[in-house]
Amino acid sequence: MARRFSHGRFFDWIRDNGITVVAGVPTVVNMLLSKPVAVTGDDLPSLRLMTSSSAPLAPDQWRAFEELYKIKLLQFYGASEGGWLCGNRHDWCKLGTAGLAARHMDLAIIDGDGATCPPDVEGEITIRGPQTAVATITPDGVYEDHRPYRLIDRMRSGDLGVMDSDGFVTVTGRVKDLIIRGGVNIAPLEIDGVVMRHDKIHEAAAVGIPDEIYGEEIICYVVLRDRAMLEDGKLDAHCRTILPHVKTPKRFITVTELPKSDRGKIRRDALKELWARHEKQGSQ
Repeated sequence: MARRFSHGRFFDWIRDNGITVVAGVPTVVNMLLSKPVAVTGDDLPSLRLMTSSSAPLAPDQWRAFEELYKIKLLQFYGASEGGWLCGNRHDWCKLGTAGLAARHMDLAIIDGDGATCPPDVEGEITIRGPQTAVATITPDGVYEDHRPYRLIDRMRSGDLGVMDSDGFVTVTGRVKDLIIRGGVNIAPLEIDGVVMRHDKIHEAAAVGIPDEIYGEEIICYVVLRDRAMLEDGKLDAHCRTILPHVKTPKRFITVTELPKSDRGKIRRDALKELWARHEKQGSQ
């Protein structure tokens, strides 16, 4: 249908082609919120709903999109090695979650010892089933066996999450992206969500940087909304009213855009590399 997203033609494509379900990502949702289009679901009679996946969608953005465009939005969660793992349902969804485990999927939140976590306790999302891949082949033809990375015969997703008492899963971050500050494990997604509640912030991404005292310190890269101006100290004050001191970023850095993968996922590794380059240049 289209090779890439077009802000100006997005809704025209839906209407002209009678699209019933649109697969989206948080970046698309945020772009449509930052530059609203004079369209609602009433103007798109064929459209049943829109999905968002590839990265968690903040509840405030989810709610704002539905209120502005009058289009049902459902967050999903999947993996290349296992297909669709979770999804909110048209008749039962919870803002901020990735929904219920797919009926064909055996999904569990596991702690470091391989035991299933109780409700609302964070652990690693793992899956099991005949549809999960045992290996992948890289673009250069290298065969990578996944079985050595399995935990008690379950595939490890590398994602952290919690499952509530109703079975709804919330993805809280990546295992490799955890920030460990003074011995405290901190999920950057929690910080991102708080920062993005500020009405002048379009996108945010927190990362850990080396610190001689705490091991890691927190900085946060932010993208401002169009023509927004942010006074010094305002964002710090905003975060301190919501986050505990240990989770409040030491510094906020404004950029024009965040580095992302082809699937729209924020590349925190690239942000860490950006910080390292700036530090190296500053020390020369």
